[in-house]
Amino acid sequence: MVDTAIQIIADFVSELAVKDIPEDVRGQARLCLLDTIGCMIAGANTEETTQVYNALAQTEGTGDSIIIGTSKRLSALGAMQCNAYSGDIFELNDLIGGHASIGIISAAIAAAELSNPVVEEFIRALVVGIETTARVYHAFYPHQKAMTDVGMVSVGLSSAVGAAATTAALMKHDPVTIMHALANSAALANWCPAEVIFGDGGTIKPMLFGALPALAGYRGAAFAAAGITGPKEILDGSRGYFATIATDWSSEVLASRDWHLRRPRRKLHACCGYIHSAFDALAMLAADPSFKVELVDSVSVEVPAFILPAIAKSSPPVSANDARFHIQYMLAHAMLGADAVIPAYSLDFRTHISRPEIRKAMAKINVSVNNELTHYHQSRTSVSFSTGSVVAVENTAPRGSAQRPLSVAELEEKFVSLAVPTFGKANAPAIWTDGMSLADDALIKPFLTRLSHRNEY
Repeated sequence: MVDTAIQIIADFVSELAVKDIPEDVRGQARLCLLDTIGCMIAGANTEETTQVYNALAQTEGTGDSIIIGTSKRLSALGAMQCNAYSGDIFELNDLIGGHASIGIISAAIAAAELSNPVVEEFIRALVVGIETTARVYHAFYPHQKAMTDVGMVSVGLSSAVGAAATTAALMKHDPVTIMHALANSAALANWCPAEVIFGDGGTIKPMLFGALPALAGYRGAAFAAAGITGPKEILDGSRGYFATIATDWSSEVLASRDWHLRRPRRKLHACCGYIHSAFDALAMLAADPSFKVELVDSVSVEVPAFILPAIAKSSPPVSANDARFHIQYMLAHAMLGADAVIPAYSLDFRTHISRPEIRKAMAKINVSVNNELTHYHQSRTSVSFSTGSVVAVENTAPRGSAQRPLSVAELEEKFVSLAVPTFGKANAPAIWTDGMSLADDALIKPFLTRLSHRNEY
């Protein structure tokens, strides 16, 4: 009998031992942890995260689980949602396996506070979760249907299954219970509606990529431990997820022992990953001393067909979330000399959109489909000037992509910049250093607990 997709993943989760994980893969998982914590710290004290905290205190109850970057506490279920929300609000969390780390690490922190594993077991749990999400995601990604056909984004369910794998690992489930944890999480996962992500998603959007997957994964594992069984064919059945989201899928990708963590995708820019390639291309052109913005007649940007409906907008952004998914708005900043997208471009979008130079730049940008482009890291950009000259560039490796990953030094710089407003100039670098140097046999909980005391690390 051929194993179901859920069983293939369950075998991977239950059989992977710490000794089987290469040192560089463990190192990448540690970088995922710190990069995600930095994102959580940055968003922890925003107005929206405070609103989410207040709502979760009412619906999930208070408890002893930490809210990163604050002195607040919630129940485990509440804390993982709040941490995931704060870590996703600025669109700075990584793109490995879609958006694997934000949900997995949020669930892992809450679970680890209860089980207090040693660092090497905690890192193993992160590896199995991130790799599980990436395997599910990439099994169907090349064959996914247009979001306008299915109305959903291919991140939520994959991340829920990964969060279940991580939680089950930390709960030390047996192989059968792991299988049901994965199946349960897929059954509980949110459908990740495309309108919320790429339309005017209001302020609920940051719940979808991390918070709800963490919740589904954690609950799926807890239900399995209590004896609740799940649908074994929920991924590959004729009525399953793969048939819904894609035209085909690959069992070889699902069963591969090729480490996705060796091809990390982490964000430099505080906006949708679909925008990064074109932003870097235009920023590079604009950085040339010969580039005169006042002489620009038009900018033509070509992107893959599947991303156009998500990021090309017909009117200025109407919310901070809309700004993060608005390619013309973000590229206007690049045209005017910005080297990177910072959170202020979305937080203060009303101020920026009122600038005449931003509106003028946006009006010159045309975004269209190029069917030769198949991945969101690909783009073609050309700029026409009133002098009659044209400059063009094709980008297949934006900063932070697997083809051009951020270095450890760049990730440290990003972390410190995100953590300084909360922890101060002395403590922010110390958190990074401590996280990178945690001994394998040390308990993880003391490090995590220190992250909950604002300005007192």
